[in-house]
Amino acid sequence: MNDHASSSAPVGGDAPLTAALRELDLPSRLLDDLAAYPDDTGEVLMDFAVELRRAGRVDQARRLLETVREHSPASEDGQYASVELADLLRESSDPQDRAEAERITSELLRPGRLGEGPADLLGEDLRELERWDEALRCFNIAARQLLAESPEELADEDDLSLSPIVNRLLARMKLGLPHDGHDEVALVVAQRQAEGALGLPYEEQDWPEEDGPAREVEALYSRAAFDGARARGLLTEQAAEHGADTYYRAAERSLRERDREHPGTPRSVVLHGVEDIVEFAERSGLDPADDGTALAWSDLELTEGDPRLRSWPPGRNEPCWCGSGRKYKKCCGSPSNR
Repeated sequence: MNDHASSSAPVGGDAPLTAALRELDLPSRLLDDLAAYPDDTGEVLMDFAVELRRAGRVDQARRLLETVREHSPASEDGQYASVELADLLRESSDPQDRAEAERITSELLRPGRLGEGPADLLGEDLRELERWDEALRCFNIAARQLLAESPEELADEDDLSLSPIVNRLLARMKLGLPHDGHDEVALVVAQRQAEGALGLPYEEQDWPEEDGPAREVEALYSRAAFDGARARGLLTEQAAEHGADTYYRAAERSLRERDREHPGTPRSVVLHGVEDIVEFAERSGLDPADDGTALAWSDLELTEGDPRLRSWPPGRNEPCWCGSGRKYKKCCGSPSNR
């Protein structure tokens, strides 16, 4: 990679982690971000590992994940790195790599080891492998706080927050266990999600009537347009300097927060290009760099059937709305982004 760092400033005040990262010959932009935002060290490193893996740089992703495991900024950062590393190694054709994946998984499953977020992610990996006993152990951990509340108290929670008990429900059904009160809540959520997944394609659905909640649309630059928008100064300084993955993760967190504040409001995301916004701004006398211009463009230029509109949130196993090519649960929908 190009543009390597020469600064010796520690990452988040962690000299051993800094030294280990420098051995990986990482780009200076990454180390600069780590030094500037020490509280987000784990998230920045995990995002970059995902970026490496998506680009086919599996060996580099592996080394980075191993480094985060060994010098984790926080306990859960190391666990997330372990879950991702095990998933990466399972795809290897080398029997030793697959054996190492199993060793890491066994280590994670030791009593008292897993945090709720990593447990949810590992449980979904084990579910795909149809290892239902282990998956249920993970989902019980992931749902720990939800299970501590009565089923009635969960009525106002959003579907994303309730995903651990939906995952738990499926594992319990596969194992032939009788339903409990939390399973009944999960059944309602699962039915709602299934109806959405089995309904008409989004562009054919009826939008809410005027007296119903108005649909909110989040307008963002596409991955293909991101670098061009940054070069033309059309992104805010913070969005521009941290790259596309951080840009989309921040948007996901904003969407979740608004969904918690106003549950039941239908939401969609549209990924647009540079010229879409620049041409609209010129016609409308607006500033293309103003965040409100993209929202005005989506309000005035998009029709109900525009294929660029993507309903949010997608299903956990559906492609992520950000265009990364990864499943939502492994990208913006990851528990680490909550």
